[in-house]
Amino acid sequence: MNRFLPILVFLVVAAIGFGMSFSMYRTSNIERESALDMAADDIADRLASRFNQHMSLLEATKAFFTATNGDVSRAAFKTYVAGLDTEDRYDGIQGIGFARMIYTGNEATAQKMIAENYDSGMEVWPEETDQDFRAPIVLLEPDDVRNRNAIGYDMYTEPVRREAMADAFANDTPRASGPVELVQEITADKQTGFLLYLPFKVDNGPVNAEGNLPLSGFIYAPFRAGDLYEAVIDVEPNLPVAIEAHDQQAAETPLFKSENYDTALEESDVSVERTIDIAGRTWVIDVTPTEAFEQRQFDVTPFVIASVSLLLAVALALSAQSQIKALAAAREVQRLTEKSLQERELILQEMKHRIKNSIARMLAIARQTAHHSETLSDFMESYSARLQAMSTAQDVLTRSHWGRADLKELLGKELEQVFGEIQTSYEVDGPTLELDEKATQAFSLTFHELATNALKYGSVSSGAATLSVSWHFEGSGKDRKARLIWKECGSGFSEPPKRKGFGTRLIDANIMGELQGKIERHYSPEGLTVEIVFPTPEEATGRKSRRGLKRRSRKDRQNS
Repeated sequence: MNRFLPILVFLVVAAIGFGMSFSMYRTSNIERESALDMAADDIADRLASRFNQHMSLLEATKAFFTATNGDVSRAAFKTYVAGLDTEDRYDGIQGIGFARMIYTGNEATAQKMIAENYDSGMEVWPEETDQDFRAPIVLLEPDDVRNRNAIGYDMYTEPVRREAMADAFANDTPRASGPVELVQEITADKQTGFLLYLPFKVDNGPVNAEGNLPLSGFIYAPFRAGDLYEAVIDVEPNLPVAIEAHDQQAAETPLFKSENYDTALEESDVSVERTIDIAGRTWVIDVTPTEAFEQRQFDVTPFVIASVSLLLAVALALSAQSQIKALAAAREVQRLTEKSLQERELILQEMKHRIKNSIARMLAIARQTAHHSETLSDFMESYSARLQAMSTAQDVLTRSHWGRADLKELLGKELEQVFGEIQTSYEVDGPTLELDEKATQAFSLTFHELATNALKYGSVSSGAATLSVSWHFEGSGKDRKARLIWKECGSGFSEPPKRKGFGTRLIDANIMGELQGKIERHYSPEGLTVEIVFPTPEEATGRKSRRGLKRRSRKDRQNS
């Protein structure tokens, strides 16, 4: 359970933190959507307000026409429109004009009005029509190149304009047309347009002798939709949104579309829609936030809370884990202390046992050495050397924490102890072989006795003989054994000695008695060879062989 506690702490704290941050994120999103709703409402209100202003212009113009019973000269109309200052104060509107309603075939009446107001060369156009009525433009101010291009144009020939005009005349109410291309669009920069018609009637008599209706027509205003929407968006405070607008009854032709609308719509996950009634037409406005809007509405608080919660969860989890580790470490210290006390007791017992065995061995060696020594000096020399061999074994075992001793290291130390600075040449080679305490003691005395005999009775000391020691493994598993070959070439031992000395018996006792092994000595003119075979534990032979040990005589070193 303890190991899962840090994870549980992390999950609980992280869940609480993320829950809080998610709640705040949801609140932030609601505020963001509310802000977008307010921006959309603001755009709709601005557009409706601007359109009402334009409607007021037409209503005022109708009052002007009514006051003069329709008898308005171009000069008076021009002065009137100039006073309205439509170019500077009313963006989007292209002007204010009057279209005269006539029967088809009576175009001369309209052309007479155009000639009185403009050039005599202007005519009603287009020439052909399939309608019973015509509505050519006879007045349009302000007088500029764009508006001049529209003078004489029969708006009743075009279906979209005709539908709005017929509806306005029939119901005597202002009506807006669907999206069209204005005849004023004479440049490459064209915009979608629409027109606002306000019917004007003078019902003061029957049809005159020329067959014309009483003076009537439409006070109208052409609009560029793009300019109108830009004016609405650019009014302070600026709204950081992108919009697309279309007439609901003619959705295939957009009225306006912000340059960044597609990008904003692709990057945003929210948009709102508003509808506005524009003189009988329904406009649909899609509003989506821009990058500036998102930056303005972005709330970093949820992310800060989430980050802080995550850091707090990690800190608490690490703290819990640290406490668990501290508790586990305290328990481990207690366990190790108890184990150390137990091991100490075992080591003390083992030391007592080993000391007892060492003392017994030392006494036995002392008795045998004394028995075979002729003088006290001989005894001291032999006994000291054998004690030193035992000491070397203990030293190797001690440095391995009383565990095992490496055969190569033990052999090297014993040879160095015996030969010292005497000119000798020997080679030692074999795989790694670790000896237990009993084998280490046995081989330390064995190597000491063999090296001492080689030094005393062979020619190793003079450099005439060479010594090589090697070993290898035979068999496998429980039957695995090690074969060690001690070979003295040129030692002069061509035949066995007539009697066994104490050293020989000590070697045999160690190999055959202590190690349950076998030892054979071979004498020949080439020298002495000693073969020792003894059982080895399998785990002691599972490592890679170490490189051989060589020692050259002083003479060899000088020759090289």
